[in-house]
Formats: sequence, C-alpha cells, structure tokens
Amino acid sequence: MSLQALFEDRSDYSDTDTSAAVTQRMSEMTRSLGLDFFSFIFLKMPFGRASSAEATLYASYPIDWIKTYLRQGYAAHDPVTDLGRQNLRPFAWGGSAFLSHFPEHQRRVFDEASDFNINHGVTFPLRGPKGDLSIFSLASERAADLRDAMEGAGGRILSAAYDTHRLVLEDAVQDMDGVSLSPREKECLSWTLEGKTAGEIAMILGISTSTVNQHAFNASQKLGCLNKHHAAVHALRWNMI
Repeated sequence: MSLQALFEDRSDYSDTDTSAAVTQRMSEMTRSLGLDFFSFIFLKMPFGRASSAEATLYASYPIDWIKTYLRQGYAAHDPVTDLGRQNLRPFAWGGSAFLSHFPEHQRRVFDEASDFNINHGVTFPLRGPKGDLSIFSLASERAADLRDAMEGAGGRILSAAYDTHRLVLEDAVQDMDGVSLSPREKECLSWTLEGKTAGEIAMILGISTSTVNQHAFNASQKLGCLNKHHAAVHALRWNMI
C-alpha cells in the first residue's frame, strides 16, 4: 500500500465521536473484517500521569474474560502488553512457538484467554509525543483470519488504531482540564519543586507541617499521582503552577 493510499483510507469514526463510541465503532469494524475481537488500553499516559487499566481498557472480549483480566491484574504481565512496551512496529501473537519465549506466569494469561477463543492477534503499539503509549489489538480464533484482514485492510486498521488513541487521550485530557488545585495546594507543590521539605514549607507559609502534608496529599489525589514530588512535576507540565 502506498503512503498516499494509507492516509486516504477512511475513518471508522465520525467527526463528533468521543471515547464513549470506541467499543461500538471498533466492534463494528472488527466484525466487518471477519474477526472476533478488538482491544485497546493505555500503558502510559502523557507526562507519566497515573492511570488504571480499568480507566482506559476498551474491548469487545467476553465480559467474563474482561473481569478476570482486570481482577487478576493481567495488564502488568500479559505477554502482549510486555511486547507492546518494547516494540515500535506492529507484531503478531499467539500459538505455542510465540508463548515458548515467556515464563509460566505469562503463559497462564494466554491459557485462560484461549478458553474464550482468544488465540491469535495482531497488536499496534501507538506512541505519542508526550510519553503516551497505548496498544490496539485485533484478535481471532484463527490466525488466517488476521492475515486476510491485514492484507485487505491494513490502512484502515492502522487509521482506526490511531483514531482510538486520539479519542481516548482527548477525553483523558479533558478530565484533567476539569481538575483544579486550591491556592494552598499550588503553593505547597511550587515550594516542593524548589526542593523544600514539608517543614520548610510550613515555616514559609506559616502553617503546620501536617497541614502542608495534607495539602500535598490532596493535590496528589486530584492529579492521580503517587506522591507530592510526582504531583509537583505533573502540575508544572500541565501549567497548573
């Protein structure tokens, strides 16, 4: 396929779609290609922002498998997510030869997935300019179905993968736009960036150390960050301080 033809391929989304349309639109595309399932998940959000698997997982897999996948925390050691973090190019997966390179706890993910006829797939790692990384996958019981789909509609699939990344990310950014920090939270994070300890910040602001820690904790919670240092850097990158 020529580069021109690739970018002329039609979109499976409308101009007004948001991430709420992802599952329906991609399920329709998957069926039109003669395949069984699709899945999409963010492995990294922009600027290292924290995000749970539940928040960005979209899939047409059977609901029982989705529940098991999330409950067992399989996103952390799924062979597909593992390779998605390492690869720049799309890759195929499935079959005994593929699984032979992985330890038992990772093969177990595929063993359980096969009970739902999730046997073979192709995955597109999608990287953005702000450190964001997602993976878009199509899966089927038969590897031959995937080969046929890629040969006949590779451009359409690639376009759908990037459009899905864009839609989910746009909604995530809008969610962040709705987050506001109080003046004290901003002050505590700003001084944290300057390398000040909680005690030093308390002296500067004329409040107790426990109050400084509470403000820093509240800001970290709002921003989905692990600690005040992570929150301070995150707030700076999002122009909140």
